Amino acid sequence: MSKIIISLLIVNVALLSCSSKKDENHQLPESAEVAAVNEYPDIVLVLADGKEIQTKSLTGNNIFILFQPDCDHCQEEAIHIEQRLEEFKEYTLYFISSAPMDQIRGFAQNFRLQGKSNVRFAWTTTESVLTYYGPIPTPSIYIYSAGRLKQSFQGQTDMENILRAL
Repeated sequence: MSKIIISLLIVNVALLSCSSKKDENHQLPESAEVAAVNEYPDIVLVLADGKEIQTKSLTGNNIFILFQPDCDHCQEEAIHIEQRLEEFKEYTLYFISSAPMDQIRGFAQNFRLQGKSNVRFAWTTTESVLTYYGPIPTPSIYIYSAGRLKQSFQGQTDMENILRAL
């Protein structure tokens, strides 16, 4: 046992001495670019047309609206969004649910959001939502701009507050 402890001590000392050496070239070359920040969760979305997308691959301005089709608050939020959809023109809105796809499509149709150029409906697993957002109320809204989370709202939110965050 003491040989193991001595060996571990020697390895640790060797590692510390390697990491403490002065590196004269810590700076990036001037031509190197810093990678863009991407704060999107690593979630797979299945769109209403069956296409799968990885949220980490999204670019531009996007809003995730996590909802359940039978949620009264989600329905009210959808009505308000549809009424003021023009004010969201700089964003793509992703209505995301873990409900069956036929319910998601029905929601899109019932609230006149189906076929709108900047609105997508998608399914993901409950586990994905819990992993990246935790247990959240519906609706919950996450506004992303340039790969960064700009603002989030949990629960039904006054439309003026959402629009101000854009």
